[in-house]
Amino acid sequence: MFAILTQDNEIWVQGTFDGVKSNNSSVIRKIQTGNNLINELSSYNQIKCCDDNLMFLFQSNSYISQDLENLLKNGYFSDCKIQDIPVHKILIETRIGKTFDLIKKYLESNCKLNEIQDLLKWIYCDEMINFKRTNEILNHFGIQNAQKTKLLTNDLKQLLFDEQTSDFKLVVKNEEKDEEEEELYIHKFILAARSGLFLNMFQNLEENLQKVKDYSGKSLETIELLISFLYTDELPITADTDQEFIKEEFEDIVEYYQLNPTIPMMDIFEKSSKK
Repeated sequence: MFAILTQDNEIWVQGTFDGVKSNNSSVIRKIQTGNNLINELSSYNQIKCCDDNLMFLFQSNSYISQDLENLLKNGYFSDCKIQDIPVHKILIETRIGKTFDLIKKYLESNCKLNEIQDLLKWIYCDEMINFKRTNEILNHFGIQNAQKTKLLTNDLKQLLFDEQTSDFKLVVKNEEKDEEEEELYIHKFILAARSGLFLNMFQNLEENLQKVKDYSGKSLETIELLISFLYTDELPITADTDQEFIKEEFEDIVEYYQLNPTIPMMDIFEKSSKK
């Protein structure tokens, strides 16, 4: 089932209209639109937009999904396995809300390999291939209506700078406090998934190393903004933020940290600055 968004903010949908399925899946009907287009389109698994300038609105969460999907395929910095699939314990626990051992036991005892793979697709990418079966599994763990109540970026926000779950520290100079150093609590698998620089760095560090200094020369504020973006695809911009400073810093930081080149950083900046 897909939806089409026109340049005039009209939404046309295929197959369903006001909760009633059409006998002809090729039938496309117009539905009433309100102010919150994202909410109205959230139930459609494919969205086609006729205005290139609006496409970003519905892809704003997909960059994390793409990067984490690659992480899942490559198994970088995985710390456990489900059915011999390398996975990341803290991400699975955060998304499901149960202990890893409990999740692993249930999945390996009650689910086929392809069903586990489909669930991992949702955990890492917010995508459902088998809607019915994946929702059945999530319902078992107490997650209802996952497509609307559980978003990858919201779950990753729980991990941002979280000392309890982090597995690494990034040491950054705090120029405002006479060159004192601040330790930022991070998760290697997230930074490695999103930044080519961090991936290369972590791959070449000794396994028992628990922290490393940032040598970019960027300020603590900039590094904190970068990490916030890597976890959420958003910039935490407020009315007091020096937006021009952030704009200039991030134009440079995208290249330095080898972020995904398809990310429209300035579009994300504009979106974040309007919040």
